[in-house]
Amino acid sequence: MSTKKLNKFVDLSKKLVNFKDYSIEEQEEFVSNAIAIYRNNNLGSSAITTQVARFFLFLVDPRMEVKA
Repeated sequence: MSTKKLNKFVDLSKKLVNFKDYSIEEQEEFVSNAIAIYRNNNLGSSAITTQVARFFLFLVDPRMEVKA
């Protein structure tokens, strides 16, 4: 697993939201979710772009609601 790609995915995800406004707990959950999504979807073998981060954002962001 490429730490550089993982960090890029986390950083791109953070840039899609107003991350600094999140509570410490939300920030920790956000980063934890991003790491889990990265690992579970084998994103290390993919190009990490803003489009990829945006696609997974609803799973990463603890503030997002999943609508059925």
